[in-house]
Amino acid sequence: MRAGYRLVAAVLALMIWASPLLAGYEAALEALDRNDLQTALREARQGAEQGDPRAQRLYGYMLLKGGDTKANPQEGLRWLRTAADKGDVIAQRELGAAHFFGTGIAKNVSEAALWYRKAAESRDALGQFMLAILHLSGQGVAKDEGESARWMRAAADQGEPAAQLGLAGYYRKGIGVPKDHLQAYVWVSLAVKAKMPKAAAMKKEIAKDLSAEQRKEGDRLTRAWRPTGGSAEPVEVRLRGTGTGFVVSTEGHVVTNDHVVRGCKELRVRQLNETVEPAKLIAASRKDDLALLKADLRADSVAPFRSGKEIRQGDTVIAFGFPLSGTLASTGNLTIGNVAALAGYRNDERFLQISTPIQPGNSGGPLLDMNGRIVGITTASMSTIGASRSAGGAVPQNVNFAIKGEVADAFMEKHGVVSTTTGGSSRTMKPADVGDRAKRFTVRVECLG
Repeated sequence: MRAGYRLVAAVLALMIWASPLLAGYEAALEALDRNDLQTALREARQGAEQGDPRAQRLYGYMLLKGGDTKANPQEGLRWLRTAADKGDVIAQRELGAAHFFGTGIAKNVSEAALWYRKAAESRDALGQFMLAILHLSGQGVAKDEGESARWMRAAADQGEPAAQLGLAGYYRKGIGVPKDHLQAYVWVSLAVKAKMPKAAAMKKEIAKDLSAEQRKEGDRLTRAWRPTGGSAEPVEVRLRGTGTGFVVSTEGHVVTNDHVVRGCKELRVRQLNETVEPAKLIAASRKDDLALLKADLRADSVAPFRSGKEIRQGDTVIAFGFPLSGTLASTGNLTIGNVAALAGYRNDERFLQISTPIQPGNSGGPLLDMNGRIVGITTASMSTIGASRSAGGAVPQNVNFAIKGEVADAFMEKHGVVSTTTGGSSRTMKPADVGDRAKRFTVRVECLG
């Protein structure tokens, strides 16, 4: 128990307030360092009675826990509450713990959650960790995996090892955040460095789901990590936007729109199985709105391009992609339409006009014929290119555009990637079957800033 008090004293010594130190609190800490608990109790009481919230917290804690001093839980809780009401963060967290575990008072998880939240909002890492646990289990608060992940991340950002280990599990299983084995690897690696129990075993399991290149990147990110202030910003605060792309080579090349990746500091591609890979920008053309990425992908197949047979006005086409990420289905959206015109806005012959509905996030996705072959890359609707009203003042409805497949093919070839024309069906397929094929090579492109 004496060792426990020494640990408490060490923690409290780090939490120095801006106001001048009062002798009672200083003397209490020095006495604890000498294992003189009776003197520590007396000096802490003196400081508490003088109004020092740190001394009030220490005195209350010692009375609550007892140990080698006489316990007085009711009085201890009173002093803790006095310090907590003055804004002492550690006192707020200790009150949460007392209510949660029923120490010196009847167990009350709802009351515990209130005090943990006060501590968490003041950026106390342990308070944030406990609030995350309560939201995960629904004890005393609404069960909310997203809110749990938000507070777990805040604590982990401050360097709390238990939260780093917990956050690794969240990313591994997709609890409140998208599954991301690379992120899981980084956070569990930090927990290993802090010598958290079971962290090393978890790291070995997570590493099995990563390539050698990903593990190398994870080790680099782990070395570069530094603790932050622990504000509970949304977990995906770095995510600037998303689009769609599709795999065009067995080496992991991905085609998407230039406007999807423009200005991004980092890029990731996410497959339907939630495997996430970092991606590099190989080439981009603002004029044609095309970009070529490279990632360490294990795609089920490569997108086949249509060749020989020209697309015709009126042909049925299908768009597949990930519009309105976080709002619509994460498994992708399939829409059906027709080729409305063989030229785009202001007669631009690099584009097709299509009636296939597209939304933000569809950009860069495949436009397929009914044989499951690429005939275009979805890129924009009329409203996104500054033509929201016709000359007569009417608002255009369902006027969308796609870059022609041959334009993308030429762009790829210029940068050393040869498209494949094998893999499509020799006969017309049902829309659902085209969608099943598209799922094999379509990815979500994530832009991080």
